[in-house]
Amino acid sequence: MIRAGVAALAILLTGGSSPSAGLGQLSPPARPKPGTSADPHDITRSGYGAYEVGLTPSPGGFAVAWHDTRDGDPEIYSRLLDRRGEPAGPERRLTDGSGRAYEAGIAMLGDNLLVGWSEVTGSRASHAMLGLWSRDGRHLWSKPLALPERISRNPVVRTTGRTIFCAWLAENASRDLEVYAAWFDADGNPVEPAQRVGPAGQTTWNLNATLDDHGVAWVAFDARVGTRADELYVARVDRSSSRVTRVTADDGRASKYPDLAVGGGRLALTWFDERDGNKEIYLFVAREEDLVEGVERRAARMTETPGESIGAYVAWNARRRRFGVAWCDNTEGQYAVYFQSFDERGATHEPVRRLTSNRTDSLIPAITATADGFAIAWNEYASGGPDAHEPADARSEIAFALAQ
Repeated sequence: MIRAGVAALAILLTGGSSPSAGLGQLSPPARPKPGTSADPHDITRSGYGAYEVGLTPSPGGFAVAWHDTRDGDPEIYSRLLDRRGEPAGPERRLTDGSGRAYEAGIAMLGDNLLVGWSEVTGSRASHAMLGLWSRDGRHLWSKPLALPERISRNPVVRTTGRTIFCAWLAENASRDLEVYAAWFDADGNPVEPAQRVGPAGQTTWNLNATLDDHGVAWVAFDARVGTRADELYVARVDRSSSRVTRVTADDGRASKYPDLAVGGGRLALTWFDERDGNKEIYLFVAREEDLVEGVERRAARMTETPGESIGAYVAWNARRRRFGVAWCDNTEGQYAVYFQSFDERGATHEPVRRLTSNRTDSLIPAITATADGFAIAWNEYASGGPDAHEPADARSEIAFALAQ
């Protein structure tokens, strides 16, 4: 997910193609309308800044993690929610280090909370971290993912059974950023040495990942490496090897912030692209072997608005056999969160739904499947007015809604 700290949030706030082969026809572009989802509601009471939410199913409901500035420096917090998304426990501060903690990602390891985050020290060096906490907030272990003398950041965490998968960005010996990945046991010990997956770039700000039914990890990211603009890459990572493919063409227009999900024998990839002169959301659903360069020419363009459509994330609901996509768009004057679902071949299941309608910016959604649909969390951001000095005067809380 887009988990790049307040600096990246500030960047986000400033600032038609044919359906994919084998996809069903997308419904005509229309002005999004409020849907029938459960009413959005805040799930934090920071009073200052709660940003970059991670969301995962947990026994009895969901667990969320985010970074929060209520204590001065940013720290990672978590909270348990029930099946309706209502708080089922207190907000718990997880980190208490000497650095500033950002970019929280979360997964469940049994009944415990597995969290990845970036820790920035006073020297502005960044370190990718991995840690485990009990449901009641007891710290079990934590460790860095890379050498302390090298910059590392943006970890993404996933679990299968008692095994942990993690991917992150780190400098190599030449100080160039690359994508690394490793599998760990439940105590945080590597099962195999960390793998170099492929080159990244200085404009690579996030990684996203999913695990398929065979326990293979799929990692998506963007990078500007020998291309005129940022393009998309997808890596297939098993325990001892990896294969990375650039899947968008070098067209000179940025393709950014991909996410992916696997289900129904297909893989769904979503991102925002500037190939049509505006930031618009694209969706590509296909078989694994169709993930080759040029997917943007076969992808379905989901949005066609005068505003910017950014921050698209996708999840698979195996019970309902649907992909759900959430994103944000500022056509109405501020960013709002939107949602749409698709079948396993990418055909639209319903019209676009607008989930938020308020005076604050609804930003950077996270999405996961529920029994009957999807759960979505995001942050509601208020700059503090035109004369405010961001980010000190900004305010943000984490919100939640169900899309059934």
